[in-house]
Amino acid sequence: MRTIIFTIALFFESLIIFSQDFEYLKKVDTIYIEFKGNKNAKKYSIQTRIQPISFDERAYDFVIHGKWALYFHHTEYKNWEKKEANIVSEVRKVNKIFVKKHRKEIIGIEFFKNFKSQDIVCDILTQLKVLYIIDFTEKKKGEVMAYEVSSINICPVSE
Repeated sequence: MRTIIFTIALFFESLIIFSQDFEYLKKVDTIYIEFKGNKNAKKYSIQTRIQPISFDERAYDFVIHGKWALYFHHTEYKNWEKKEANIVSEVRKVNKIFVKKHRKEIIGIEFFKNFKSQDIVCDILTQLKVLYIIDFTEKKKGEVMAYEVSSINICPVSE
């Protein structure tokens, strides 16, 4: 009997924790996404210009449950307005202290598995937020790279 009550309590606690994280992420202006390079997360170089200057532009793909995917691009300029103002997309090194400090804003592929694609894309990954990929595959001297990215995901709108 104790085991059943404990299991039920644990189940409801996990639902509350996930819903609080979801509501919190809807309100914050900056979200960090973990990239660990497992079989469901891929990165590759992309070329967005006819005459490439550098090959630092990249794409990140996350496949969730084998059913849907999330796509992000790190390009030199996020959009035309930033290109005209000469504001480049940010690339920075972050350390363990930064990761601990911002752990509530950092989400991984496991978080995506708990919600529908429409909820994630429409409510969390909106164009009004600043998105970063923290690339844990690029670790040097205890620091990892964080890339400002654009979400290439489309929020379906029904009429």
